[in-house]
Amino acid sequence: MRRDKTREIPLPFAPPGKEVKVIRIVGGEGMKHRLMNLAIHPGSRIKLLSAFGRGRLVVQTGETRIALGRGISYHIMVNNDDN
Repeated sequence: MRRDKTREIPLPFAPPGKEVKVIRIVGGEGMKHRLMNLAIHPGSRIKLLSAFGRGRLVVQTGETRIALGRGISYHIMVNNDDN
């Protein structure tokens, strides 16, 4: 299956307030496991609530809000399409 990478963007570039789908996590097993414990994994839907300058990002997954460091957020690839 060929992946169309043109539709993938890092989470910090997602439009605030719009729900996006996580396509993949770029990183090692430790990072993937940690994000999975936060309910962020390929196939999950998350919403970027706010991005504070160069600092943390606040995302919502389900009814839970999570603050993520900007570094780890660049490893979360999302789909910006409405599909």
